[in-house]
Amino acid sequence: MRAIAENINVMSKSIGEAMKNRDPEPIQGLARECTEAGADLLDVNLGPARKGGAELMDWMVRTIQEVSDLQLCLDTSNHEAMEAGIKACSRPPLINSFSAQPDKMENILPLAAKYDCEIIGLTMSTHIPKDANERLGIAYELVMAANEMGIPNSRIWIDPIVMPIGVAQDHAVPVMEVVKGLSELFEEPVQMTCGLSNVSNGALDELRSCIERTFLPMLAANGMTSAILNAKDPEMMRTVRLINALTEQSLYSVSDAELR
Repeated sequence: MRAIAENINVMSKSIGEAMKNRDPEPIQGLARECTEAGADLLDVNLGPARKGGAELMDWMVRTIQEVSDLQLCLDTSNHEAMEAGIKACSRPPLINSFSAQPDKMENILPLAAKYDCEIIGLTMSTHIPKDANERLGIAYELVMAANEMGIPNSRIWIDPIVMPIGVAQDHAVPVMEVVKGLSELFEEPVQMTCGLSNVSNGALDELRSCIERTFLPMLAANGMTSAILNAKDPEMMRTVRLINALTEQSLYSVSDAELR
């Protein structure tokens, strides 16, 4: 289970302000925290980044790379900002994300082929399917489209799209069915990820970590290989370490079970 830290996000008030003011200190401090907490990748989420997105993404990537060697996951719907970020990366990033929507196929997917990047494919088109089979059908479409551009399955990550338990409880089981189905759908396996914190959106703050830490092992048991999550939550990172130890992806030590 690879942990992608979700924390560097324009929606965070302090990080959003730091982005706006080009203040590196809060961003670098958070990048260090997530790296030290054990994250495997750092998600850099600029959102739509409509105004000055390319310059901002370039600055963000360079600012973070001054303090962390982790692979970056670039997250924006602005393809110009995405390309600027890719160019600034010291090694090919993970691109988050494309879908079956025409603009994403035309503008985001080709960047992964052009720059030899890994890319996340969202199992949605004009809507988010409720049914596992429809999600799997879209996943197949996404993988075939990427393959046609020369992107191998090893560089493709599929996101089955986690929904909030408070408003879409009936999505949780289909998401697990998609994860299990993906491991059987392709001869050459794809990787998988999800926005884990989506499952607790709208819940009381004191319940969010518990909900997410309950769902993550369920996803892992069905074959999920990574998650975009809160790397600043010690309980969450302990859960990730123990999943890896119990699935023999890492050598167990007592520190895996300790909060740190």
